[in-house]
Amino acid sequence: MKDILIIKEEKNFDKTIYEFLKNKYLTTSIGFSAKDADFAMASEGISLVLAFVEDISPASVVELRRILMYMKGVHVCLLGSMPAFDKFSEFLDKDTLHCIELPQPVEKFQKSFEELLKSTSTLSSLSKDSTNRRHSILLVDDDPVCLRNMMSWLQNFYQVAVAKSGAACLAFLGKNKPDLILLDYEMPVCNGLQTLEMIRSEADYADIPVIFLTGVSDTEKVKEAIKLKPQGYILKDTDRIEFINKINALFGK
Repeated sequence: MKDILIIKEEKNFDKTIYEFLKNKYLTTSIGFSAKDADFAMASEGISLVLAFVEDISPASVVELRRILMYMKGVHVCLLGSMPAFDKFSEFLDKDTLHCIELPQPVEKFQKSFEELLKSTSTLSSLSKDSTNRRHSILLVDDDPVCLRNMMSWLQNFYQVAVAKSGAACLAFLGKNKPDLILLDYEMPVCNGLQTLEMIRSEADYADIPVIFLTGVSDTEKVKEAIKLKPQGYILKDTDRIEFINKINALFGK
């Protein structure tokens, strides 16, 4: 379950503010689509919607108007300039619509955003939860037994999501940014090395730490990936305690 829905165009958004939000809060992201917004609201338990509205296309303006028109009881915050806010002037008197001007330094934005959360009783818990946010991990493996075991080991300490292929991993990263990826080296179609190459080629998530999951016979192959700067590897036959200790060490625990 996510707390915040971020709506943005592919290019017209403040990447620094976006990364701050993704790293500090539980978020999911979509484009300007009323249909996708309805689906996210129904499936994710969203408390707050954030929309980057600076220099968005006329089609995006229309879609956001639809969202604002039919969204009931959910707080929405527009991020942009006063001229951008004016495009939604008929909604600005709603108690559930808020605006934060951009651009501004992320430290100043954080203060404004925290003030917004604290000023609204239905959102105040988001501010509290963010200080204790558990690190998130994406497990990428085509072996259901390995996935089940690792899920059971990690889920009491971390937020855990699963992808069963390299393609599913990249699709997940298009909407989410985990704190760590545990990546199976040997997968069909698109193996771990190829998947890591694609991860490192995308600026939005190139900096995510990646640890390979390998069999004993794969360790020499993993060394081939050093140029892509993985954080190392963990053998799949590692026992539960050592496995958790290795993950904890990466997060400085």
